Amino acid sequence: MQWPLLKSLAKSFLFFLKQIPTPSKIRRETSKRELINLEVGAGKKSGSPPWLTMDMTRECDLFWDMRKGIPFPDSSVDMIYSSHFLEHLTYDQSQDFLKESLRVLKIGGVFSISVPNARVYIEAYLHGELPENPYFGHSPAYNRTSKIDYINYIAYMGDEHRYMFDQENLLAVLKKAGFSEPRARGFQEGLDSSARDYGSIYAEAVKTQTN
Repeated sequence: MQWPLLKSLAKSFLFFLKQIPTPSKIRRETSKRELINLEVGAGKKSGSPPWLTMDMTRECDLFWDMRKGIPFPDSSVDMIYSSHFLEHLTYDQSQDFLKESLRVLKIGGVFSISVPNARVYIEAYLHGELPENPYFGHSPAYNRTSKIDYINYIAYMGDEHRYMFDQENLLAVLKKAGFSEPRARGFQEGLDSSARDYGSIYAEAVKTQTN
């Protein structure tokens, strides 16, 4: 067996082992908490009650690949928050994730989201000037060849992005997944990252009896 294949198998096995404790952790947390807020794609952030964080990192409360679903029981989560995560999924994967979010939310539960606004970078390409952004020029995903790299940056992000959003599309994607009345919102202090406010769009939706 070739070495690259062995490395890939070993990596997959270790990843599997890291996920094993997660369902039991979830059962424990849902049994002892009345209120559960879940941040998905949280990076290296740990949560404090009522928040739990979930991502493919050891620093999060729950190690899990959201492409495999959300391992919470039906109607068990009060709020789900996602910041700059959905663009890392394909359209079909994002629909699966959003439907899973709808499933695990309680009636009246809130889904809140932030994603990059591709329109900012498309307009920069069309007009030849990107508004001031202290993070853009230092990103290794920006190749600095010509204006088209404004779009390459937001579309691909060094092969990490899978989908682009503007406000109209974000609301349409949420509605397509089954959220009945998604709506745009503004930056929310204490929830959203001020470092990511530039070029971000925000939305939220509530799970209703008709979902």
